[in-house]
Amino acid sequence: MAACLAAGLLAGCGADVDLSKSTSRRTTVPAEAGLTGGGGGPSTSGKPAPTGDAFKSENLRKVNPCGLMDEDTLKAFGDPANSRLRDYSMCSNYMKDKDGKELNYTLTLGDLTVGSKSPTKTIGGLPATESELEDKTACFVTAITESDPERGITVQTGRSEAGDLCTPGRGLLEAVVNRVRDDAPLLELNKGTLVDLEPCTLLSDTVVASAVGDSARKRPSGLHVCNWNGDGVSFTLTFKIGPKPDDLAEAAKTTPVNLGDGVTAQQKSESTSGTRCRLEWAHVAFPEDKEQAEVVSLDFSRYTAQAGEDACGKTATVAKALIPRLPKK
Repeated sequence: MAACLAAGLLAGCGADVDLSKSTSRRTTVPAEAGLTGGGGGPSTSGKPAPTGDAFKSENLRKVNPCGLMDEDTLKAFGDPANSRLRDYSMCSNYMKDKDGKELNYTLTLGDLTVGSKSPTKTIGGLPATESELEDKTACFVTAITESDPERGITVQTGRSEAGDLCTPGRGLLEAVVNRVRDDAPLLELNKGTLVDLEPCTLLSDTVVASAVGDSARKRPSGLHVCNWNGDGVSFTLTFKIGPKPDDLAEAAKTTPVNLGDGVTAQQKSESTSGTRCRLEWAHVAFPEDKEQAEVVSLDFSRYTAQAGEDACGKTATVAKALIPRLPKK
């Protein structure tokens, strides 16, 4: 969640569209063994999809999280503001509750739920877990949708003063789960969208080994991110909605790199005690905001620098193998 969210879930943010991400303190838990989800799936016909499909990753990827937090849904909890799409699967609304106090919601679909506790609740028919900050200024409620990988739908509720934030969190999560099961609203994206892709399936073991080594361990993170970790090294492939890398080039101090197939990426390398290289490019425009795009991001990190290693060369090799696997614009 965003830097804005770390404080912003408590205090709100000023922009109409905020697509940055950050993390905040939370406890997550694993799903129950064998869980596959249930109920009908998202559709445009008004009819639910076959039982079991609603909460599968391939369907959740297409769901519009802000559509699940529309005014009719949120006004049950107070006075809604404008919902803000932060990424494909994340939406925030910095609203007021029925007493006029802050009530800041962030909804995340496909949230990674790795941890040590087991679900203790049921919300909308799904096993669920709940945790809150010690100062009771934020609560995290997650309905578990998958066990392999462990993913769920999370509502984070917060404000700047302590209070009961889990009750409104559970209320919104139940409404969201039921909407997903019945007929979820879908994202509107351009032809060639990346939204349907599972990043972990797009790179062969041989290609990943060229960057990370033969012992790479693969793990999805959310619905649009995949991580590969080796001994002291990691590689991440991310699809996201964000500012066009070319537009940020000067401020980000990046260098254009021609990857072939009509793709020019912005490259940024760092070398301190370790080595890092990131390549990003806009794949297709985002129709709701001409300043935004669907962005491909590849990130190589080695924690202790190795003499003579070409981190950006390795990242570019992976990028060139990935490009032909992406949808045509």
